[in-house]
Amino acid sequence: MIGKHTRKGRVRGEVVLAIAALLAGLIVSRAFAVEPPPSRKMERQIEVMEKIVDQVLIDSPNFLVSGRGTTRGLYVQGYGAIFTFAASLVNKGSDWSFDFKDGFKILEDDGRRVIVLDPDEWEDDDRDADEDEDDPRLSRGDRVQERLYGRGKAEIVDVFLDYGDTITTLDDGEWVAVVAFLRDSSYFTEARISRLALRAKAADLRAYASEKISEEEMVKRIREDEY
Repeated sequence: MIGKHTRKGRVRGEVVLAIAALLAGLIVSRAFAVEPPPSRKMERQIEVMEKIVDQVLIDSPNFLVSGRGTTRGLYVQGYGAIFTFAASLVNKGSDWSFDFKDGFKILEDDGRRVIVLDPDEWEDDDRDADEDEDDPRLSRGDRVQERLYGRGKAEIVDVFLDYGDTITTLDDGEWVAVVAFLRDSSYFTEARISRLALRAKAADLRAYASEKISEEEMVKRIREDEY
């Protein structure tokens, strides 16, 4: 049985995530006027973080995004900095066609081409999916996508570890949050996931950057919500 405190914590987390997703969606669609950051320095730091997350997504062998400029950042007073992007997975399911050339894989879908480096990782995924063939929950293709999604989340965690202290203008009690809007992959449909939010306190990110806490401890302090 889940205790009252656990239920309250979960509800509070869902509310925070819903607010973050709502604000993020509104700012991306330019349909909501959010107050600008309180200083030009914070604005520049948010812009730098946008570019960092963008580059990680462009280079990602797991997430697929439309191109540069997909990440949007905003500051919510009293909460912190929120960064949003929309993404699918590089392996969307049976609709993809595959070809190998010069040590990398070219994926084609609806006239778009995506180059994926290190196809050996795909072969490892295929073998792992075969090993899990008795799992009745997911199809073979969805099991491959599940692994891509897990590695994609790990890439975002690395953003927190490597660049989380970039926004020095945040108060210690404020958050750095990354909210992903997930789409166009059969695994997301099957798992009923359309939102992913990872967030960490600015104070924890600074403690990690100054080596006051270990990487293992920092990872434990990164909160994850998905729905």
